[in-house]
Order: sequence, then structure tokens, then C-alpha cells
Amino acid sequence: MMINREEMQEIAGKYRNPIGVVLGSHSALDALAGLRSYGLKSLVYVTKERSEIYFREPRVGELDKIIDYLPTQTSKDILVTEDIQEVVNKRERNWKEAILLVENYDDILKPEIQDALLELEGIHIPNRAFSVYVGGEACSRIENDFHVPIFGSRNLLKIENREEVKKNYYWYLERAGVPHPMEFNYEVTDEGISFENNIDKPVVMKIPHAARRFERGFIFASDGNSLIEEIKKEVAAGQILHEDLKDGRVEEYVPGVTANFNFFYSPIYASENWGDLEKHIKKWKLANEFLSIDERRETTLDGILRMLAKEQIKVDWLKTNYPISFEVTAHSMISLRESLLRKIYPIADALLELMREEDPPGLIGPYCVQTLITFQKQPYVEAIKQGVYDTPGENFYDFVFKTQDLAVRHGGGTNVHMALGSQYANAKYNRAVSMGDRIAMELVIAMKKGKMREIIT
Repeated sequence: MMINREEMQEIAGKYRNPIGVVLGSHSALDALAGLRSYGLKSLVYVTKERSEIYFREPRVGELDKIIDYLPTQTSKDILVTEDIQEVVNKRERNWKEAILLVENYDDILKPEIQDALLELEGIHIPNRAFSVYVGGEACSRIENDFHVPIFGSRNLLKIENREEVKKNYYWYLERAGVPHPMEFNYEVTDEGISFENNIDKPVVMKIPHAARRFERGFIFASDGNSLIEEIKKEVAAGQILHEDLKDGRVEEYVPGVTANFNFFYSPIYASENWGDLEKHIKKWKLANEFLSIDERRETTLDGILRMLAKEQIKVDWLKTNYPISFEVTAHSMISLRESLLRKIYPIADALLELMREEDPPGLIGPYCVQTLITFQKQPYVEAIKQGVYDTPGENFYDFVFKTQDLAVRHGGGTNVHMALGSQYANAKYNRAVSMGDRIAMELVIAMKKGKMREIIT
């Protein structure tokens, strides 16, 4: 049974000095930096195999103070232990970041660790690794077994588990009327797949990767028949598993710029006074803050694209040690043509409104709308609606945002803004604000205003 939100609100409502709790992976460093920057203690739990990252990337020091000598500051501010009770016993000391070494990430579900987190006044900040390594099928263990307050949307984390729930993010995109790549249904055959009708346009299949089970593989093809042949080869080579074909998704290939839009919804801001702006726009929309954009860099795709096209097509990558892969490896910061901002706001607002209606309380805090920005023919009436007035004739071509993915928690791409902030968030707040900073800011605001209940599930 889903953990009762009122129970979590009651617990968090009694907190006086909350500690941010983060699983050590994904976007943890950004979250830890934000907590440090806003004067909050943090606890990162991590396996011994990955612990060196957090040993070598300490988030220590005082609010708004430059660290002059890192060894001295670290020796004072870092606590490393395999026993969470040691963290509890030293709760009142001056450490800033506790590193809890665990055998497995889901050790966090052990009753004695959960009890300690509650005693520490812990608030968990979810990332994708939390959903994957702790959540179990459809994030059921987070919903039913993790009795610690979560900042954000406990009941929405599962919608990213596309193959495990019917109401996944594709369901929400459809219901919200958000443009997204067209899907093509297929049947699984002994050798691969088949389509009922011929597909004469470029397509891509998204399917669980054979080796890295938490990642998706991507198979691109010029048309449906080409995709059928490519899938046969990939199955034969062991790059994808035949039994996973039932969980795949075939979509139209949308050529365009990949852009991940990072938003933050503040229930606290939604109830505040916004002055004259309220005469022209609903304040819940003003509380749905656009903070930053990033784009992905992927291996081995990035390297392959550096070859001349005539050489690319000569290589059978399945015969090499470097099969074509789209594993996210890095992110980069980008900005958007200013006039196009008007096109992303309605997408974020539609998703926020629908999720609030379908799964209360809906989105809270950080989320990411991952898009392909393409160029498509539009009716002239759409041109006027979008504020484009210099278009002759009945049709024109305009930018269209196709949402291909959705993250309902702290996104991994925001690491690119760590310590630097993003141009959009920085301009709003007149200081460097990364997503980690914005999360910590909301926790501090909630404590000061006595509104912790509004941001907890």
C-alpha cells in the first residue's frame, strides 16, 4: 500500500534542522553542492565501489565563503562511516557532509537505517538512480516501503518505468496533448518484428539494452523494411534480446536539435503574491519555473559522426569492439532562440496541470522535458497563434517541439550547471543557481515559512 502522504507531512512538519539525503550517483554532486550552498547538512549513501567519487569531490565549507585550504576544511566537515548510527551520534557536531558506505543501494530500505534517517530529520532528494537501484518494479518499494519524507513526487517516479506501468510518461504526453514522435505498432516474430503496413519514412526502435539492462538501445533505419533487417542483425549479434522485443517502441525518426528543458515547480510560490503579473497570468504558471537547458553527448555515436559519411557507411560496427551505442556520457549547456521560449512553457504547464489532476499532488520540485526541436509545415492560423505575422500564403514552416522523454525528478543533465548555474536561472535570481541550488533553496524557504508539508510526499 502506498505510504500515506499525510504521515510523511506530519513527520517533516516537526523537523527543525533537516538533512538532505541523496543516493550517490546520477545528479548527487549537484544536489550536495546545493545543500552546502544553502547551509544544509547532507548525507550521501554510496556503495564502496563508487565511493571514491564522493571522497574526491567533497562538498564542504560555509555558506558563501571561499575555501582557502581544502584539506583542513575537508577534515573538519566530512564524516565517513559504514554505520549510520555514528552519524546519528554525531548529529550535533559541525560536519557538513556525511558519506554512508553501503553494500547495496537498497540497504537504505533496512528498518534500522530508515529509523536513523528519521532521527536525523532526513529528507530524500530522488534521482533516477534512486528509482532504479532502490525502487524495484514500478518503484513499488519507494511507494510502499520507504518511510522517509521525499522532496518531490513519490507517486510519479514510476511513470519513467515505461515497460512496467500503463500510465507511463507516454500516457501523460498523449493525454496532455503534448506533441511527441508518432508510434508505429508491430508484431514480434521468430526472427524479429513485422509491421502490418509499410512504413516509408525514417524510424527508430527504442528497446532495453542487452548488456546494460537499465538503459535503452536505439536502432535507426531509413524505413520499416530496413528496420526489420537491422533488428534481425542486432538480435543475432546479441546487442538486443529477442524477449525484449515485446517491450520495444518504434517511432518516427524526428530530425532536430535535442534539448532538455529543466523546470522547477514550487507549490509555495504558487500561493504567493506576484503583483501585477497576476492580472495577466495564473500564478501557478509563474511558479512553474524554467531554469535551464542542456543537451546530451552520447557514445559511441559522437565518435562515429566524426568520420566522413562515405567511411561511416563502409563499417559494420557489429563486427568491431565498438557497436553503435547511444549511452549518455556527458552533457553540454545550450541556450534557446528567445522567441522559442513561448513554445516550451505550454508543454510544461499542460503536463503539470494534468499530473495534478490525475495523481495528486502532482509534480513538485525539479523535472525535465526532453525534446527534439524540429521544423514542420504549419497552417497559417497556427502562425498567427504563435505570434508569427510575416508569413505569406496558407502554410509556413515553423519550429515544433516533440517531447521524447520526461524525467519527474532531479535530471542528470543539470550537472553541467553545477556551481555555475544556468543563464536563465541566474538571470532570474541575480546569482548562480543550479538545480541543486534551487532544491536546497526550496527546502530553506519551506522551513522559514512553515510550509514543509507542501513539498513533501
